[in-house]
Amino acid sequence: MVSTAAPPVRTAAPPGLTSTDALLVGMVLIWGVNYIVLKAVLAAMNPFALNAVRFSLAAAAVAAIALVRRAPRPPRAALVRLGLLGLLGNTIYQFAFIQGVALTRAGNAALIMAAVPVQTAVLSHLGGHERLRRRDVLGLLISTAGITAIVLGSGHEVGFGPTMKGDLLILASTFCWSVYTIGTKPMADRFGPLSATAWTMGLGAIPLVLVSIPAVVAEPWRAVRPAIWAGIVFSAFGALVVAYLIWSRGVQRIGPSRTALYSNVTPIVAMLTAWALLGETPTAWQGAGAAGIFTGIYLTRT
Repeated sequence: MVSTAAPPVRTAAPPGLTSTDALLVGMVLIWGVNYIVLKAVLAAMNPFALNAVRFSLAAAAVAAIALVRRAPRPPRAALVRLGLLGLLGNTIYQFAFIQGVALTRAGNAALIMAAVPVQTAVLSHLGGHERLRRRDVLGLLISTAGITAIVLGSGHEVGFGPTMKGDLLILASTFCWSVYTIGTKPMADRFGPLSATAWTMGLGAIPLVLVSIPAVVAEPWRAVRPAIWAGIVFSAFGALVVAYLIWSRGVQRIGPSRTALYSNVTPIVAMLTAWALLGETPTAWQGAGAAGIFTGIYLTRT
């Protein structure tokens, strides 16, 4: 069945904060908690086996939601583009990110990941998807400076040289995610966020699972504790299903660069979680960095 959805219409992001912004804050909270959950799960099982299971669960769940909601089915010509986007935003991104984190310092990874909003804004502007105002550029710069302050104020070691391979893998993953974010906008405009997410996640999960088969077979599944399974389920349905649908809606409603800027809030969630659970009191630099991130978001959304 070929979709009869209307052709994409380019509209400006609505001025001021909207319900989409509130959902994006919720998405960041999920991702912040997921970071802690994944650390616990990865300590107990192979990362490739984990990704294969959680993406299989997530892809099946989003596909089921799309069927129930009768989301538009893209024509065959659009499936090629959706498949390529899924390969970038799910398969390659996940492998590059996981391997990069394993080969570099936590501080390096956090700083490099802060490039996502800037990369997305530049590529989106050059591609004609969004027109950046001066206050948008200022907001991106202030938010990036805020991330830097949080990372350097956290005491995490930062340094480049021996970790170059890991750093380059993290940088490659940020580029993949930026291209995926921009590329899904016309698809979300045409077929809706639900359909775009279902097809990119489903098609992207196929090569991810195929490559991970050896790890899945080798994993001692009978030894996986119920708490670990609970973490896998949360990561699949929370960090992938719910968060990806919110991200896709954000890309459609407020644009790729403004949506990507919310990813910079994740370190704030991690910082507050460490404060509440581990007693790690934030430093003055981290407080200033958090203020800078929220200032940057406010500038781009008003």
